This record gives sequence, structure tokens and C-alpha cells, in this order.
Amino acid sequence: MASIGLRNYRYAPLNADEETYTSPATLAGAIESSVSLNIAEAKLNADDVVKEKVSEFIDGTITLGIDDDDDTKFSVLLGEKTEDYKTGSGDTEKTTKVYKSNVDDVPVYFGFGQIVPKLVNHQKVYKVEFFPKVQFKPYVTDKKTKGDSLEFTTPSVEGSIFTNKDGDWRKRATFDTESEAQTFLDSLFVQEA
Repeated sequence: MASIGLRNYRYAPLNADEETYTSPATLAGAIESSVSLNIAEAKLNADDVVKEKVSEFIDGTITLGIDDDDDTKFSVLLGEKTEDYKTGSGDTEKTTKVYKSNVDDVPVYFGFGQIVPKLVNHQKVYKVEFFPKVQFKPYVTDKKTKGDSLEFTTPSVEGSIFTNKDGDWRKRATFDTESEAQTFLDSLFVQEA
């Protein structure tokens, strides 16, 4: 049951009803993904042994390695404002969008999903992992000079995982084909009726 890849980072902003999403889209090219969970635990000891143990999800952190931190997508998710910057004049006038990070920015909640190809009993299958309520933290990507050899430096972004209003924090299912997995993943982004 080893994973052999990572594909299709999909996202959609969560609407105010916390049940539906805007249309899903591709967030960025998937490079790597890691999740760290904050779990509360309690043990009940009686007669010198553990009689009960409870583990409960509190929240989590998801870190995504991506191929591009496209400002047109991430600025919206981070709740940033934009302004236009104009250069030239007349026929040569050009407008460039400026994305402003501000202390008063309020990141939006969104749903996030990915497809993980796996090998199970010598058969390739596709596992969908979906987090119904995530919120990105502000970030700045690392940079590095070119030097003597060519090397890609890719950004990573971090988000907090929350429970939705039903108490769900993750959904997952495994499919025989990638197209079935993609159809299921997109179906999780429930649209307004």
C-alpha cells in the first residue's frame, strides 16, 4: 500500500453557509504534501490498568509543496486586497495588478483535496484525500541564487485544518481509475443549488 505519486491539488472557497463551495479549480502543481495533526488524548485508569482511552481531533496543519504560488489564486485565499499600477500612456499604457499583504487581511476558508496514486497488491489505485475546511497562513517563498548549477526552488504553503460544521475534518476513498477519483474529488465540492 505504498503511495507512488501525488496529483491534482484542487480547491474551492467555502461559502458562508459552510456547506457549499464555489467552483473547484486547480491550486497548483503538486510536489509534496504533509499533514500534522493536533490530537487530544485522555486515559481512564482503574484497578491499576488503562480501562479507556479517547483520542479526539483538535486541528491540524497541512504543508503543500507547489510548483507556483500564483498570486491571482493565493491572494484571494489569503484575503488580500489588490490595486492597479499603470505604466506608459496612450496606446502603450499597461496595467499591472499589485497584491497587497496587510495586517488586517482575513484568509478565507476553503476545501482542499488531492489524489494519491498507490500500489496495492501490484495494482495501481487512486486515493482521494479531502479536507473540507482549510485556511492558509501568510507566507513568503524562499529564494536562492542560481550559482554554478541549475536548480529549481519551489514554494511551499501552510494551512490550518479545521472541522466543518458537521464535525468532519477529512474524507477519503480509493478508486480503481484516476478518472473515478477525479470525479469523486470534484463531487465533494458541493455547489449551491
